[in-house]
Amino acid sequence: MGEISASSVGSHGASRFSLKIKWSQVFSVLLWTVLSIAMVIIGSVHVDNCPVEPKIPIYLIVAGVFHLLAFALIPLKMVAEKVAYSIESILGIFSFCWFIAGSVWVFRVYQENPRRCNDLVYKFAFGILIFEYIFIAFAVAVICLLTCCAGLLVATQAESPDSEAHSPQDEEALK
Repeated sequence: MGEISASSVGSHGASRFSLKIKWSQVFSVLLWTVLSIAMVIIGSVHVDNCPVEPKIPIYLIVAGVFHLLAFALIPLKMVAEKVAYSIESILGIFSFCWFIAGSVWVFRVYQENPRRCNDLVYKFAFGILIFEYIFIAFAVAVICLLTCCAGLLVATQAESPDSEAHSPQDEEALK
């Protein structure tokens, strides 16, 4: 009876963890949707208010639209996974290139007088880019950590005495 309750506690904990993951995904999508809409609105309203680099408001508009398109693909994944994956790949490549272009446009004028651009437009674009750089760094760190953990797990499994590796003498004895 103790084993049943221990396993039910384990499965209950796993389902609570899964629920937390789902809610964090929902929160992330909602946050990025709001930020993307704000990017489009701020870029559109101030499209002519950045003489130091006129491409910064355009960057905000296009990046916001592409983020929203990517979120619109989420329901499509349930119906047509391969099509959604193809479209997502194209959007991802374009978004990455646009991210690099936006970084060049925004950070290049940092040393110049950024006041020659609408303060809201410049600071918002700057903040979005910094946030994306932090997210990318975090994702790379997590991938590296998981890769190291997987490597350690494989190494410890290979060294365990229960592994199925046999010496040449064991092979002869089995024949």
